[in-house]
Amino acid sequence: MIKPSAVAQGLVGEILSAVERAGLRVVTVASRTLTPDEARGIYDVHADKPFFEPHIHFVTSGISVGVILEAPDAVGRLRAIVGATDPAEAHPGTLRASYGRSIRENAVHAADSPERFVHESAIYFGDGSGVETA
Repeated sequence: MIKPSAVAQGLVGEILSAVERAGLRVVTVASRTLTPDEARGIYDVHADKPFFEPHIHFVTSGISVGVILEAPDAVGRLRAIVGATDPAEAHPGTLRASYGRSIRENAVHAADSPERFVHESAIYFGDGSGVETA
């Protein structure tokens, strides 16, 4: 998911191009503003952390772009090009090092496992995602 701050900066095309250059194929793209309940569902693993509600407010503050990608080991490959959560700690050339502003405004969110991908994409895309759950 490309976060609202990166969308507002006009970085969608650059981010998608970087993902494609890394060998991931874009299967589905949708832009929308998440509801607070949807954002809480996507970030539910962080519900007990102090940054949770401010992050929910940020993620729902504008349009985000959800993307479903395809490649062998897509989750692992995407996580490698996304980089560390804090752009200041991310390796040069990663998406967060290149386009992130802060830990919260770090340009993108990526599922950390195939199971989380299925969970998060079902929330973002609903029944039309083409994601197989079985």
